[in-house]
Amino acid sequence: MKNRKRIAVVLPALVLCASLLCGLLTACNGTNKGGGDLTTTDPSTLSPGAIEGELTVRVFQPHPAQAALWQALAADYKTLTGVNIAFSTTEDGTLQTLKDALQGEQAPGIILFTDPGEYAAWKDNAESLSEAEAYKRLLNQQLALKADGKPVAVPLGVYAFGVIYSKPVLNAYFALPEKATDFTKVGDITDFSKLESLVKDITKNKAALGIEGAIASPALKEGESAAMSHRLLSLPLSYEFRASNTELTGGAVNEINFRQNEAYKSFVDMMLANGAATPDTLNTRTEANALSEFANGKAAMLLGGSELWGRLNTVADQTLKEEDIGIMPAFMRFAEGEKYGLALEPQLYAAVNAKASDEDKQASLAFLEWLVSSDKGLAFLGKELNLLAPYSSMTDALLPSNPLSADAFQQLRSGDAAVVHLVSMTALSPGQEFREKTVAAGLVSYARGESAWEEFKTSVSTKWKEFRDKMEY
Repeated sequence: MKNRKRIAVVLPALVLCASLLCGLLTACNGTNKGGGDLTTTDPSTLSPGAIEGELTVRVFQPHPAQAALWQALAADYKTLTGVNIAFSTTEDGTLQTLKDALQGEQAPGIILFTDPGEYAAWKDNAESLSEAEAYKRLLNQQLALKADGKPVAVPLGVYAFGVIYSKPVLNAYFALPEKATDFTKVGDITDFSKLESLVKDITKNKAALGIEGAIASPALKEGESAAMSHRLLSLPLSYEFRASNTELTGGAVNEINFRQNEAYKSFVDMMLANGAATPDTLNTRTEANALSEFANGKAAMLLGGSELWGRLNTVADQTLKEEDIGIMPAFMRFAEGEKYGLALEPQLYAAVNAKASDEDKQASLAFLEWLVSSDKGLAFLGKELNLLAPYSSMTDALLPSNPLSADAFQQLRSGDAAVVHLVSMTALSPGQEFREKTVAAGLVSYARGESAWEEFKTSVSTKWKEFRDKMEY
């Protein structure tokens, strides 16, 4: 694959005996940029008590670093079902590895992958999951990846993306006697206009609140701009594709009109006007700068995702506690009165091989149900892989140890996190050069008054297509 390397994770399943009604096919999610030959490990060394001739599920996963986690799960599953799990690993986790595996004699029963764009390379192998229990258990079925109107993959975990906020600072603001808004709680913020009003009035009252800016200034240094150039940009683009019924698995994503550029501009302007940094310093601003501002109480809000808790919690001199932090949607000015919630970014999709035998497909579907419905499977996703599994069977006790994930899950479970904007759009991004040279550099130039917004809009649309057309799957 040209220009970038994506991880494709595959799990082949052998026949699961009907009396068990369950099979295990697993893999891991991770980035591995090394190269090497495929190696296969004797299943008896991985599955305690394995005996030659017993049923064995063979698992292919290209990230050896997490192999021990899956092997532990395999041991538990062996005890539960009597089914052996054998792992194969490779140092080269490219799409070609997946395509080769699908052509092999022991083709995968389940395919785990991160990039919706890669789906086109093996779409004939994708089974419809319309009747799958894993699909039915999703708290919001918009999270499923669709092709030809049918769900073809479900996410085993998601990250939430939005505006992280300090509860102590916002509560202090809500208690101000002279504030210009009538907001008394975070739940009062339901659209961009209200978010903007809140941010502007916090800025006016920053001295009384003991902060330097309402929202941490954006990081736009090359290589540090993901929140703005990658994830925030995915919201208007995801909205555009959704409005035109464009499926993320098709070639239509290679071209954008950037119809919602004004909504993106309004959010950018709000951040630029209500942060402590000046335009001339934006190109040197790092993500660590933004995290430090927020964690050390210098800003009331921070644009980012739920995965940032681990870093926020270790920033030097920070006083942030788990009970002091929450996350709300990164509201944008799309349609007036439209309700939407947190953007959710699938981290690991699971698809079932339509060309597998009926018994293998049954085993694959049974495993997916077990993984997203059993305490053991959900604990593995939440506690071992640190993924927020967006399923009705998930419980608070099995969530990752992360207050942002917990807050996001409560919103998703209550129905408040309406999935209008999927940050799986980030996986479709044309690559780092586009994000840094076109988006981040363009935002810096705009912030400094060196170029007009119309130039930025045109550049994003043109370069998106230019870089996407160069990509091969």
